[in-house]
This record gives sequence, structure tokens and C-alpha cells, in this order.
Amino acid sequence: MSEENVTKEVVDMVQEAQKPSTFNLADVIKERGYPSKEVTIYTDAEAAFQLVEIEDKMNNITEAGEEYSKLEKQADELAERVRSSQLTFLMRGVGQGVVERVSEKADKLYKKKDVPEEEYSNDWFKYYVTSLVAENVVKVTDSEGNVDESHFDYDQMLEIRNSLPADSWGLLVSTMQKLTLASGYFKGLTDAGFLPKS
Repeated sequence: MSEENVTKEVVDMVQEAQKPSTFNLADVIKERGYPSKEVTIYTDAEAAFQLVEIEDKMNNITEAGEEYSKLEKQADELAERVRSSQLTFLMRGVGQGVVERVSEKADKLYKKKDVPEEEYSNDWFKYYVTSLVAENVVKVTDSEGNVDESHFDYDQMLEIRNSLPADSWGLLVSTMQKLTLASGYFKGLTDAGFLPKS
């Protein structure tokens, strides 16, 4: 094959590659582009509470001495207990279809005809939020690097919710809200000039 033919073949391939073509929209947008975030929580609330109390005592001691050293040792032990209770959740937002599916299931379970909303709203909301947190969790890593990549369902996440300190659960909920329920990411980027308006 002559050099001229090779060059023509390469030019033809480049031109073909540059032509607009068809694509499958569902394949392009499925499971893509949702924001993710790692969230670290601690589960040993007792150790954390004791650590804060000991630090308060240490702050009230004016000069380092035997009492201060004893408290410092206790603080180090408690801090290690807190560190070893660390769980890091990798969370990723989910699409509108998942949000609607969770909402519809909550409606089926808790909304009853002729029953005032205030009688079921707490159970409905708990199911809705807990299920969405479960859908957002990609994996959990403990303080030793062990990984759980289970797909959590409502019952499993409810058990986690009921076992965690309130502030740790609140952090998971607020992260889910930012990743899944917050809107306007692209509008904000366009308004700020990061994306061209077309």
C-alpha cells in the first residue's frame, strides 16, 4: 500500500470520527455524574463525652503536675477509643427515579385514606429519609480499613440510625440532602460564569 493511500485512509478515518453520530441517552446518563462525598462519623459517644469532661478539667488546671499527667493519660486512652469507633461512609447522590420510588413506597406503607396526615407523617418521613440515606451509601470503611460495600435497605439503615449518636446520624442525613435533594448545581455554575450560557 502506497504512502498516499495510507494518508487518504487515515484522513477518511479522522473525518468519519469527527462526524456527529447517534448515541443512547439512557446509557450516557445512567449512574453518571452524581456528586459523592466521604463522611466520617464516630460511634463511641460515651468515650467522646468522657473525653470532653476530662479536657474541661485539664483546662482548669493552672500548672502541669501529677493530676494533669493522670488526666492527660486518661484523655489519650479515650481519644484512642473514639478514633477506633470511626466509620467513613462514601455517599453518592441518586437520581430522581430513586427518590420517587422511595416516596411512592412510603405512601403505600403509611398514607391511609381518611387518616389525618399528622397521624402518619412522622413514620412516613422516617421511612423516606432513612431509605434515601440507605440509597446514598456506596460503602463504609471502619478504622482498621475493613470495607462493607453492601447495598443497605431500609431495615438495615434503620438499625444503624437507631444505634448511632444523634449528631452522627444527622451528619449522614445532611450529606444525603446535599447530594440527592439539593438542586441547582448546574444553574449555580452557569450563573457564576463557570459554564458558558448557550
